[in-house]
Amino acid sequence: MSLDTEIKPGDSKKQAGDAKSVKGHLKRELLTLKRNRIIEEATILFFDEGYAGTTIEAIADRLQVTKPFIYSYFKNKEAILAAVCETGISEALEVLQSALSTDGTYRDILIQTLWQVGDIVIKRQACVVTYLREIKKLNPKDAARILQKRKEFDHKIAKLIDDGTSAGEFDLGPRAMDAIWIGGLISWLPVWFSAAGKLSKNDVLFGLVSAGLKLIGAAKMSEAEKNNITR
Repeated sequence: MSLDTEIKPGDSKKQAGDAKSVKGHLKRELLTLKRNRIIEEATILFFDEGYAGTTIEAIADRLQVTKPFIYSYFKNKEAILAAVCETGISEALEVLQSALSTDGTYRDILIQTLWQVGDIVIKRQACVVTYLREIKKLNPKDAARILQKRKEFDHKIAKLIDDGTSAGEFDLGPRAMDAIWIGGLISWLPVWFSAAGKLSKNDVLFGLVSAGLKLIGAAKMSEAEKNNITR
């Protein structure tokens, strides 16, 4: 078979297009990586020094880059704060959606949801605490966008509980409003959690799940459920 017959008309254009697509994808990945590194270092500084006590120069110094490099990704410090504050709720929503799409009973899904979301907000403790502490520093547009995501999160949790109640798995009874507090339990978890504290992360997550189940009138976790959740 000759080379002319192996390469069909248009193949070279397709290969060039594929190469361009791969190059564009890699470039976007690199940009995202650099942007995330700025967010990570800014999060540490906002958490330790506060928003007012942190400068663009300090963020650049931690990354060992110039201030223009920071400005090439964020127009100002306020934009960095918005990105930091949005990180926790965005990742919590992703984990929540993933948990909601799994198979199992409503009880199984709720247990997995509380555990996995609790785990992510502890992981993003500095982001969540920064949001709660610096919320008034956000501009109205950013604050509204983040608040909408928090409302979406609460709505999805509430729907899961409502569906489980309708299916007879939960028994809210006259305490239906108690379901609202589950979102509060999750939000405040990173405020008081300490890796150096007496309770381990798993102890705290077990406590979160147990409290959530109690609020909606569900039975306590069995030993089998406890073993399954930590796999």
